[in-house]
Amino acid sequence: MKKRLPMHPAMMVYFIICVLALIWPGAAIANRIDPMIIGLPFFIFWNLAWLFMCFIGMVICYNTEGESE
Repeated sequence: MKKRLPMHPAMMVYFIICVLALIWPGAAIANRIDPMIIGLPFFIFWNLAWLFMCFIGMVICYNTEGESE
């Protein structure tokens, strides 16, 4: 049975930043319509961009999970 190691602290900080960008502090910064980016209001683009960043972080965590052994 493989022993699972805890997540690297840098990745934990990365995910905390991603979550904070999607809720109160980040949402307050991005809560506006202008500028329109790719035809989307800025707030919608902000959320999609950070969700994509969370996805990239999860892919990196998944690919590096078993390499420490």
